[in-house]
This record gives sequence, structure tokens and C-alpha cells, in this order.
Amino acid sequence: MDIKEKNITIQGEYPIGTTITYDDEKKKSPAVVIIMGTGKLDRDGNGFGFHSDIYKSLAQAFAECGYISARYDKRGTHASGGSFNSAGLSDLTNDAISVIRYLKSLPYVDENRILICGHSEGAMIATLTSEKEDTAGLILLGGAGMCLKDALYYQNRLMAEELPDMKGVAGAIMRRSFDLHKQLEMIDDTFRKSKETAKERVYVKGAAMPAKWLREHGSYTSEDFAEILKRYDKPVLAITGKADFQADYRKLDAIRAECHISCFAPEGLTHILRVNDGDNSILNVNKLYRRLVKEPINAELIKMIKDWLDDLV
Repeated sequence: MDIKEKNITIQGEYPIGTTITYDDEKKKSPAVVIIMGTGKLDRDGNGFGFHSDIYKSLAQAFAECGYISARYDKRGTHASGGSFNSAGLSDLTNDAISVIRYLKSLPYVDENRILICGHSEGAMIATLTSEKEDTAGLILLGGAGMCLKDALYYQNRLMAEELPDMKGVAGAIMRRSFDLHKQLEMIDDTFRKSKETAKERVYVKGAAMPAKWLREHGSYTSEDFAEILKRYDKPVLAITGKADFQADYRKLDAIRAECHISCFAPEGLTHILRVNDGDNSILNVNKLYRRLVKEPINAELIKMIKDWLDDLV
């Protein structure tokens, strides 16, 4: 198979730097829009000091299944226009819709068979997009049925659970400085501040955060995302690993009874879609990720996605 890629610019509200991955432009094929997670990584899943190729690898896997894919830079980053700091969740959803509509306009794309694959925050964006634009299915990786506030709660609770076992001077310092109750209060206060300001940013302990983005994320609960997925009448594949520090696999319980939703929580699968077979501690997450990104995306995860796609035919 001769997999090809071309870089283009899609005109949404602002220009959207996009990579199209495809095999054959002479026939109509189904397609997938890949929506990335939070932050300023590029459309491949790479940034300064972090080279994961998450989204490039997913695009290659989709191409092997006969799917065209589009992955793109988030608003205000890399080759996409607009302002990263002023973009809200609604803006990110609108950008995803622009990419979907562009694919629908291509003569070699089957406009009735366009899926969305969202990872991390991309799973939230994909869920919201499903209500606004007709699509043929969703693939949600590391974030299905979970809101941003609950994700932040989850990460802090994991830290609180692990701190008692952290050894040495570093452990003693962390235990003195980390207070779970105060951390959760700070998260609540951050979202409250975002609702009470008309400014572009809010400041938490001196750190600037985008107010509109927080405010719009704060308007959704995990229950809201679960209900949207329940109402969606197309196939959904939801995968969150049991070794994921950023998303709680137990949120899948709220949607797994739905006949159109297939839920999986693989052992050892981390948020960066690699399997960790060693020490899995959120306290060592940076070191862990630096090691795991040297490995390819988990082959069993790719097989799970491919098998699900095969069943759609």
C-alpha cells in the first residue's frame, strides 16, 4: 500500500493547517477526522521535548484500513490561525466541524462515512461535534464520558493516593506541600474565576489560563458527556486504559450498557497510547512518558480499532 500525505490549509473561521493521509484518490473512501488533546502539540502529536507521533501513527493505521484521514493543528498553534489563548471549547468544536465539512467536499471521500477520532480533550470535542454535524461514528481514546473538571480531580486524587508511598526526601517534601482538599478547592476556584471575568485570562497562583476555554469546559459535567453519547445513534468505540493518569476508565461505566457503544479498558494502557509494564506512578509521569514514547503505539489498541472498523463495513 502506497500511503501518501499532503499538507493543506482549510478555511474555517481561521486558517486550519491540516494533513490529509490517503491511499487512492481515484475511488471514494471513508474518512476519519483526528482531534488532538489539550495543549500546543502539533498535528502529529509532537512538541518541544516531547515526540510521540500519536496522531501521525493513528493516521497511518486508518490508511491501512482504507480510510482517508485529516489531522490538524489546533487554533492558534503551528500552521493554524487565530488565538490559542482566546479560543474556547466552542471554537475548537467549530474548527473540527470545518475539517469535517472540508472532507465531505472532496470527490474521493464518501461523505456518508466520515468518523471522528478524538484523543483526550479531543474526545470531549468529538462528543460535542457529534451533536452539531452528521457523522458515521466516533472513536474516543482516553477521555470518553469525562469532563475537564473531573479529569483534574482524578489526577489530583491519584497523586494523593500515591504520596504516602513516595520515599526519601522528595516524598517528605511532597507530603508537606500537597493538600488534596486545597488542590480541589483551587480547581473549583479556577473555574469560578473564569465564569466571573470578561478578560481573556484568569490567574491561578501567578499562572495564566484561558478564561473562555475554562468557562466553556466548566459548563459541562461528565454526566452531560455521557448523555450526549447515549443520544448519539451511530457506533461509538470508547477506550480508556487502566494505566491512564489523565482520564478515569471508570467513567466508561456510565455508557457501556448502550448497545451502540463498545467500551474497553485495557490493562497497562497509558494516556499516550503505549502500554506500561513496569512502575505506573503519576509521580514519575514525565520520566515514564519519556521512556514510553520511544515505543510505537500499542499494537493491541490498533488491532482493537481496526477490528471495530471492519465491523462497520
